[in-house]
Amino acid sequence: MAGFDYDGTRATAERLIAKFGQKGTLRRITNTGPAYDPVQTSEDFACFLVDLDQSQAHVVETLMQRGDRMVYLSTEGLSITPTLADKMLIGGVEHAIVDIQPLSPGGTVVFWQLLVRR
Repeated sequence: MAGFDYDGTRATAERLIAKFGQKGTLRRITNTGPAYDPVQTSEDFACFLVDLDQSQAHVVETLMQRGDRMVYLSTEGLSITPTLADKMLIGGVEHAIVDIQPLSPGGTVVFWQLLVRR
C-alpha cells in the first residue's frame, strides 16, 4: 500500500498561505565576540504567514496571554528552522516567539505554528 503524499500536502499549504496570508520576516539574532561584550547582528529571512487573532476562550489555562497572535508560517523558501530565540516581524512590528509547533505528519513539516507576543 502506497504511503500518503505529505510533500503534496506541504505544497498545498504553501500555496494557500501565500494566497491568503501575507509576507513577513523571520529575524535571527546572533551574538559574536566575547561573552562579556557580545556584538549582536541580525539576519532577516523573508517568509509567508497567516496571522490569526486568538479568542479569550483559548487564553484560559494556556501559554497564551491577551494580545498574543497565532501564526501559521509557511515552509516555502524558508532556509532555516524557526527557534524561540528568533523574532517574527508582522507588518513591520517585531514579535517574540513564545512557542513553536511543527505540523509534521510522517516526518514532513507541512507548516510551522507559532505563538507570538508583542
